[in-house]
Amino acid sequence: MKKIIAASINLFSILLLFVSISILTLRDADTGSALMYIQAPDYVSSAYFENQAKQSITDIFDYITLTSIFEKDGKLNLNQVFAQANVDSSSVSYSLEYLIQYARSMGYYFNNDNELVGGGPSTISRQDDELNHQIIVRYRAYMPDYVQTSPTDGMMSLGQLAQEALEYLSRYYKIKNEFDNPPGNFHFRVTYVNPRGETTTYTNSPSMSESAICELGRYAYTDSRDLKIDTNMASLPSDLVALLQNRNPYDGDANYHFSCGIDTTFPKKDFFQHSAKEYDSLRQSSIVGVILLVLSIVSALGSLILLIIYTGHGNDRTDKKIHLYSMDHIPFECLVALFVLWSFIAGKVTPAFLDSVERILGELTEYDFWRDCISFSLKYLVFVPFMLSLIRTYKADQLYKASLLHKFITITRHYILCAERTASRAFSYTLFILPNVLALCLITVLFVHFFEAQSLNAFLSAIMILLIILAIDLYTWRISTGLNEAVNEQVKSERLKADLITNVSHDLKTPLTSIISYVDLMKREDIQNPRVKEYLSVLEQKSTRLKTLTEDLVEASKASSGNVTIDFADINYNEIVEQALGEFEDKISAARLEIIPQFPDHPVMIRADGRHLWRVIENLLNNCCKYALRESRVYVDITEDRENGTAVCTIKNISSRPLNISPEELTERFVRGDVSRTTEGSGLGLSIAQSLTKLMEGQLVIEIDGDLYKASVVLHSASPEAQTASKKP
Repeated sequence: MKKIIAASINLFSILLLFVSISILTLRDADTGSALMYIQAPDYVSSAYFENQAKQSITDIFDYITLTSIFEKDGKLNLNQVFAQANVDSSSVSYSLEYLIQYARSMGYYFNNDNELVGGGPSTISRQDDELNHQIIVRYRAYMPDYVQTSPTDGMMSLGQLAQEALEYLSRYYKIKNEFDNPPGNFHFRVTYVNPRGETTTYTNSPSMSESAICELGRYAYTDSRDLKIDTNMASLPSDLVALLQNRNPYDGDANYHFSCGIDTTFPKKDFFQHSAKEYDSLRQSSIVGVILLVLSIVSALGSLILLIIYTGHGNDRTDKKIHLYSMDHIPFECLVALFVLWSFIAGKVTPAFLDSVERILGELTEYDFWRDCISFSLKYLVFVPFMLSLIRTYKADQLYKASLLHKFITITRHYILCAERTASRAFSYTLFILPNVLALCLITVLFVHFFEAQSLNAFLSAIMILLIILAIDLYTWRISTGLNEAVNEQVKSERLKADLITNVSHDLKTPLTSIISYVDLMKREDIQNPRVKEYLSVLEQKSTRLKTLTEDLVEASKASSGNVTIDFADINYNEIVEQALGEFEDKISAARLEIIPQFPDHPVMIRADGRHLWRVIENLLNNCCKYALRESRVYVDITEDRENGTAVCTIKNISSRPLNISPEELTERFVRGDVSRTTEGSGLGLSIAQSLTKLMEGQLVIEIDGDLYKASVVLHSASPEAQTASKKP
């Protein structure tokens, strides 16, 4: 119910908003803004009145000029020489009456507002006038200061001269109607007196003296003896004094008296009385319109905020769940696109609808206003549901999750993740995004060209590029997804294999421990039979080997799967290798090998896990003891590569048997240098060493040159601070 009430208030507020805007809009555009009517309490104190008063004062000087041109003894003089021109090398004079008749023959006439218009019955065409009646004007009464500057200056047709003259005559009629037919609420008197005492007076109120004019509600007075203007008007024309001086009808200096006034009670029917009544009416409508406008805006915004708060919630206050509708599952990009499309359609449909209305009802006044109102209504009716849908999805935390952007990013991430199986992330992003962006830009350019030039080729090219890029994306998607599935299956298989090895090894430990324990107990018994002792010795040897193999299997499984904790620390590479050589001294002696160490005379600090590094060195030395040529030398070197920030421990020896295997195969599980497996060993030592080295962010490099076997453990050097601290005594 709350939602229905809020929605009803919102719709009523929008309707009220249209009413208030129509009150403020559907009136004469020249009457000023609504705020002007509210600020000024009456017409006389308004800026509208001041502008009209200034215009009337300016019109006084047009009155003086035009009456001087067109009148003689207070009447229109049709017989005066109004213009002179050269026609076929002879001088011709034109009276005002002749120019009026010629203009009439070309179809010109005055309408009810004394405006010169064409299109009436004519006997002389414009083309005939321009071809056969070309003249060079030397004098025009309405341009007394005109001076011909060249022989061709002033060239025009007789029709153009007549039109120009009658436009001045039209202005004369308007000025006369404004001031003399009959005098209204605006009164003026302008008097010029030359040094000889001659007087010329221009006035629209002969019965009113200057003092009477200055007693009116609004007045202005000045004369040539005092440049100060006595007035109670807010503003006057800035060029008033200059106009008074320029309209002097006498040659030389002349004194002048200027007075004008407006009867602010407006007793007579004229423009000012009409404007005053109109102002009072518009002021009342402006106040009502502004009040309605403010109330409608506040009410519309308030009800819209309530709709935003209520939307998605049920009637039960205890129900905190956000309830979504069917349209809420549409991605917000689609909603925005639909609104943009609807706005475009509304903008096209509204003028067509109004054109149909005009064909039925006739021409509509304020066509633009009605067009904007209908267009806004159509857009608003769609905007509000779409906006509330977006707000509901936002409240339900589904706005981004259900968006096309989120889906695109998810698909792109999946694609990049799959593509990373074969290439770097930067390369994968570049390979995916760059072609699509370039294709999108090209498609946009082609569509713009299609709409601007109506080019079918551009449209077909854009569609073709779109289909091609979609096909490429789909194909690469299928390849990357298939590759990802294959890799995941392989990883799953490897994980199952590692789990199987771990579980089997764990299950073997219990019976194997029992076997080793019982063999040890049997050896402690007093057994006289030598063959039984030999059997126990073989059983002990094989069970110990089986135990070692089981432990190696578990460790190899953990190392290869990465299920090993690495504790990095700054370690002295020299010390850990020396300790390992000391631990293996007995085994090395038993194998009849000679160790040749070559270490730097300063500590070589590396960043590694000491326990796991010990196991790596141990496995490499075990390999030497098992497979190195007896009575040969084993070279153990430690070097630094400061340029790359690494340290290398290299162990070199001569194999006792031919190395008929590649270095890569040596690091595989269950592979030994002697493929026939006639010696002891699990075949996991190098695999474990390689996995542990990799976990320590290092590298185990195996090289074979004939019978020469070389293993290098490359690890990162410690920080410069650790290197410096290790060198201090």
